[in-house]
Amino acid sequence: MSSTPTDAPVVEGSPLRGKHLRAPRRARTRLDPFPRSTTARWMLRLAFSLPIALLVVLDQLGPPLTGSPNARLIETVAGIEWTRGDAQWLSSLYPHVTVLLASANPLGRLGLGLVAAIAAGFLLQKVCEIIAQRSIPRSTGTILVIALAANPLFAYFATENLAGFLALTFFALAIADLVRFVNWGNTESGFRAGLLLMLSVLSDPTGVLFATVAVLASPFLRHGRPPARGLRAANMLVIAFPSIGAFVTVSALSLLFFGTTAFDGLGAVLDGIPERATQLAASYSSPTGLLLAAPVLSAWLVAAIVRRPVAIPLSVVVFLLLNAAFLLGMIAPGSAGVTFTLLTILAIALIPAARTLRQNLLVDLVAVVQIAIAWTAALDRPIVVEWMTGIGSNVAALLG
Repeated sequence: MSSTPTDAPVVEGSPLRGKHLRAPRRARTRLDPFPRSTTARWMLRLAFSLPIALLVVLDQLGPPLTGSPNARLIETVAGIEWTRGDAQWLSSLYPHVTVLLASANPLGRLGLGLVAAIAAGFLLQKVCEIIAQRSIPRSTGTILVIALAANPLFAYFATENLAGFLALTFFALAIADLVRFVNWGNTESGFRAGLLLMLSVLSDPTGVLFATVAVLASPFLRHGRPPARGLRAANMLVIAFPSIGAFVTVSALSLLFFGTTAFDGLGAVLDGIPERATQLAASYSSPTGLLLAAPVLSAWLVAAIVRRPVAIPLSVVVFLLLNAAFLLGMIAPGSAGVTFTLLTILAIALIPAARTLRQNLLVDLVAVVQIAIAWTAALDRPIVVEWMTGIGSNVAALLG
């Protein structure tokens, strides 16, 4: 009696093909989403959203935090005269995406926080996707996600600064598509990155900063297409065009209907620079300045470890842009976590994966230091400490 060897190949129609035999798993490609399953992706987003949503609910048990960007957003929306006969109220809509979301929200600060919780789920899932697509080791990726999100700085940013957090979320989604566009030549991702950056610009003034950073970062990515003259400039134009188009369109409509331009408030901005410069100088003359610069120093260290020195000047430029944005009043008072979160996302997107076990261990060590930096920076910001204290008091009251 003949028998079939157990290691014989299984082909369609073979009697060995049954419910206990599985087809070999398809190897992951760089363009695959993470996780591959749509259901798994939504479950991952939900898992990332729930902790922020829980903090938002706990925050509702006590009085609102004064001085936060969300408090000012609620005041701005309440001050818009939606029912006036002319269209002058349209000039008060910037940032359009956030103001319209806040105005359509019937739940007040609870609703703002829940929108941010949903955004956090998408942002962190996309960060995981970048890590998977770039083949960053699992240990390093896990530590980086913990460093990015498992700290009070990120939680405060999400729950108390919806405008800035939406701008950052659109930026992170754009960065994921930017990597696919530049590294692997996926043209559709390039157009999508440009549109996401436009939404970032229309969500908060810091979106202008984020879009500028993305455009300047694109030449530093490894290009997957054959080198050609003007390729880097063309890539920069593709991702910058929607944001520039939106800015020009809004400016033209404001000039046409309201007789105002984007430069009408320039005098007030310039008048506020000396005061903000004094605040910035005071920060750098204290331990706060070191904490602000620490993510940049970490980026330099990782770039040296993986032998990618080209990432060092980019981190310097980004840090200078952050300081310029503060001087120009683009970063709202009461904001916290912008510098740390932005530089961490850029490090994940731009710095190549380690190639040796020694490099892996060193990068993991730097990533662990990032966790300490985030917590120390959170404890150094009075408004974040006030928010943490309020959450703790609400929990204590709830538990009796």
